[in-house]
Amino acid sequence: MGSQGRKTYHHGDLRTALLASGLALLDADGPEAVTVRAVAREAGVAHSAPANHFRDRAALLGALAAGIFGELAIKVEKALAAANQTRDAQLRAFAEVVMRYALRYPNRYSLLWRRDCFDVEQSGVEAAGTVLYDRVKAALAKGDSNSKVSVETEVIAAWSLVHGYVSLRIQGTLIDGKDEVSGMPRAAAIVDVLIAGLGGKRPGRGRRPTTV
Repeated sequence: MGSQGRKTYHHGDLRTALLASGLALLDADGPEAVTVRAVAREAGVAHSAPANHFRDRAALLGALAAGIFGELAIKVEKALAAANQTRDAQLRAFAEVVMRYALRYPNRYSLLWRRDCFDVEQSGVEAAGTVLYDRVKAALAKGDSNSKVSVETEVIAAWSLVHGYVSLRIQGTLIDGKDEVSGMPRAAAIVDVLIAGLGGKRPGRGRRPTTV
C-alpha cells in the first residue's frame, strides 16, 4: 500500500502534497484506491483539508489525470527533440515513449482513459491530452510522406495501435515476448509495423529499435 512510506505533511503546498499522495495510491492500488479520505490520510492532514483544493473525488482524479498527461507530454517532447527529425524517427520516438511509460506505470496510463472517473473538460484532461496530440501531429507533419491519408488520420492510427497494444498488456491479455521472425522484442516489432503501415520502411529493415 502507498501509505507504508507515508511522510506526514506539515507545511508548504498542500495541493502538490495531496496530488503526490494520490499518485502514490494510484500506483500502488489503482484508481479505486484514490479517494479524498485516503489521500488526506496519506498526506497526513485532516479529512476536510482536501476540500480547499478538490471539491470531490472526481476533481481529484481529474487533476491527477491532467498531471499524468502533462508528464507524458514532457517525456514525448524530449524524445522527439532528441530523435532524428525524419517522420519515421519521430513516430518511433513517440511510440516507444508511450509504450515504455504505459508499461512502467499501468495504473497511471489506465486512468487517462477512465472517463467514468472525472469530467474530461472541467478537469483539464482534454486540454492536457490535446497538447500531446498536437505535438505528435506536428512531428508527423514534417518532411516528405508517401501516405495517402491525412496527418490527422495518421496520428489517430498511431495512437490506436500503441494504445491497443499496451492496453492488452496491462489487462494481461498479452504478455511480453519476441517476434518469431526478427527476434526483436514484440513491442519494438510492433513499432516497426506501425511505421511500415504509415508509409515507412519494411519492418525489421530500419534502425534496430529500442527495447520497450
